[in-house]
Amino acid sequence: MEEDKTIRTFIAIELPVRISDELNKVQNELKDGANKVTWVKTGNIHLTVKFLGNIETNRINSIEQILESVVCKGHIFNITIKGIGVFPSMNNPRVIWIGVEENGTNLAQLYNNLEDGLTTLGFEKEERIFKPHLTMGRIKFLKDKKLLKQRLEKNADINLGQFAVDSLCLFESKLTPEGVVYTKLKKAKLK
Repeated sequence: MEEDKTIRTFIAIELPVRISDELNKVQNELKDGANKVTWVKTGNIHLTVKFLGNIETNRINSIEQILESVVCKGHIFNITIKGIGVFPSMNNPRVIWIGVEENGTNLAQLYNNLEDGLTTLGFEKEERIFKPHLTMGRIKFLKDKKLLKQRLEKNADINLGQFAVDSLCLFESKLTPEGVVYTKLKKAKLK
């Protein structure tokens, strides 16, 4: 009997091209020669709702069914891409992010419904509080913290606009010599 192969997966919200274009401008403003940051290709930036990790391919159908049941409980809503910062702190910055805001609780409800549904398939609930954000870059080496802080402060009030969240997508993530390649496996539309 042939073993099922495993693939690395996550569930996310895709960004419109206009938001990706704005994120590219922000990345260019933040870049400097002193600090070594691995910048996420703007076409690959998305709002991760749930990282699933390595899963067997025979579980894809069950995950897709959960995705469909979750979107049936929700409806289209707007989020705003604004604010900038670092995780875990400015004293020890590792990730540069752009914030996600919403007037309401649609995104949190979508996340909670997804968590509840996926636990029925044996996925563990996330212990950390859901903090929606877009990862812009990962800091590999910080030579000039002051310069990074100045550039972040200069962009502190950034607001890249609003867009309608109308779907959730299941993606496969493949590491290649040229970088990460994301393949959309399923797109589930909100009503």
